Amino acid sequence: MKIFQLVNRRPVTANSEISIKQAAEIMKRESVGSIVITDKDYNPIGIVTERDIIYAIADGIPLESSIDQIMSQNPVTVDGDADISEAVALMSSRGIRHLVVLNKEGKVVGVISIKDVVKAVGSIALDLAFW
Repeated sequence: MKIFQLVNRRPVTANSEISIKQAAEIMKRESVGSIVITDKDYNPIGIVTERDIIYAIADGIPLESSIDQIMSQNPVTVDGDADISEAVALMSSRGIRHLVVLNKEGKVVGVISIKDVVKAVGSIALDLAFW
């Protein structure tokens, strides 16, 4: 199974000038757990997750602060044409829950989460059980 098959919606992106509060508002409105931060050419420069926002609140970082203060820079990316096993390996080895999916031109086409991968692996295992 290819990683592109796990992408189920357009990526939610923003520039690095938004505030932490604005990022949380976008996540709520879009019902997502992460936002890819991109440069003006739509190249990924960071990712911010719900967990990053929770940690920021717990650390007393003002919500008006720029998102680049809490985002993970240089997010781990994966080619959409790669096999799902690559996503499993990357998430496991890097200890992350989200991967930014890129097309052949290196542009963001989606984000997959550990939840997406677990569902896919589960369905593959189920299919194999019937053979």
